[in-house]
Amino acid sequence: MLSIQQPDPRPVLPRLEALLGPDRADALRRAAARIRDRLAGGTLWHVNSTGAGGGVAETLQMALPLYRDLGVSATWAVINGDADFFTITKRLGVALYGSPGDGGPLGPAERGLYLRTLASARDDLLSRVRPGDIVILHDHQAAGLAEPLLDRVGAVYWRCYVGVDAPTEASEAAWDFLTPLLTGVRELIFCADTLVPDRFAARPVRIRPLFTSPFTAKNCELDAATVEHLLARCGLHPEHGAPGPATLRTPVGEVGIRRPPQVIAQERPRPGQPLVTQVSRWDRLKDMHGVLAGVTSHVDDGYLALVGPDTAAIPDDIEQQVWYDRCVEAWRALPPRQRARVALVCLPMADLTENALLVNAIQRASDVVVQKSLAEGFGLTVTEAMWKSRVVVASAVGGIRTQITDQLDGLLVDDPTDLAAFGRVLRRAVGREVDTQILGKRAHDKVRAEFLPDGEVLSTATMIDEL
Repeated sequence: MLSIQQPDPRPVLPRLEALLGPDRADALRRAAARIRDRLAGGTLWHVNSTGAGGGVAETLQMALPLYRDLGVSATWAVINGDADFFTITKRLGVALYGSPGDGGPLGPAERGLYLRTLASARDDLLSRVRPGDIVILHDHQAAGLAEPLLDRVGAVYWRCYVGVDAPTEASEAAWDFLTPLLTGVRELIFCADTLVPDRFAARPVRIRPLFTSPFTAKNCELDAATVEHLLARCGLHPEHGAPGPATLRTPVGEVGIRRPPQVIAQERPRPGQPLVTQVSRWDRLKDMHGVLAGVTSHVDDGYLALVGPDTAAIPDDIEQQVWYDRCVEAWRALPPRQRARVALVCLPMADLTENALLVNAIQRASDVVVQKSLAEGFGLTVTEAMWKSRVVVASAVGGIRTQITDQLDGLLVDDPTDLAAFGRVLRRAVGREVDTQILGKRAHDKVRAEFLPDGEVLSTATMIDEL
């Protein structure tokens, strides 16, 4: 079955238009009018596999209220799968990033289980759509819904947010699984051109980056006192102890900050010590353990905070626990002097608004934000840090290269596995050998120009103009 997500009832268009200015606001409204004309009373459907967590859900949480405010009929449906389904889709996702993951097969038996699980969602969706509707299926979890929809709606698109720059045996096996399911879709949409497999060279392909919303708890403006309060809860404020339960007034409303993060640290940062952070999942591709090794071996200054989710809150993803445990073991093995300048922080997940505010504060307090991914589809954590005018040191992989122009609005590491090279680049930022204020301002301006929600509406209008 499908769960229909309800958009946030609060209007977003007035705030967005004030941010965009009159020319971009006018272009946004004209694009929405084109979408309405093309739909002619139909609905724009978005289908994915989760209503919260991850970049896809975060962008849809902003897109649906924006479409509503613009008068576009849009619906967001979420697939309800079981544990076996998500085991297969997790395996698929890891393989698309080039890794064998759990080493399990992706053969006919797995495809059969995958399609059987999707059958109820397929039937539910087919009972709801109309001939004039347009459907965008998001990522590998929804790919199996494409074929049944082809002769029931105006057009079907498939959007992929994962991938690897250079194919591997694992990624090719994943594409062998998915390709037959995508035969009739109107277009394939990727975050970066390097992520498009060679097998799709003759297919219609569109490159569309993700966007970030300035108005969410993760990106909204926070005053200095709020940042300090939240930073102290994470054990990252040099002068304050962890405060007790509190309710904070924020731009997204009053939010209870009641769940203490789990912090492993020997000492807090010293006053004036540069704060370097990476906020990511605890998994192999985010390379948190590589960041730990690179900083402690090749960067003499700065305090490193590795920040991820509470692994106990994600019981169905054992990989996160494995890689978090590896980071803990590596931290414990450090000499005391090095261990004193590293913290491992697991943020609570029970309240996603609370979680997002903690991420927001940590990024705003950081002198340098790192994203040393081994592979990346887009990397919204990069966009979020750039919006906050932080200097970002990141791997030159996947969609990160779409966001950062090296030396202009951030710093790129060509080979994320080369820890010495990573250390050299990071030292330039930590030691202010580059003008971090200028880089941060350019980063903010880049997001403002290219990665705000109006770009999603304009791109969608252009896409369906071509039908």
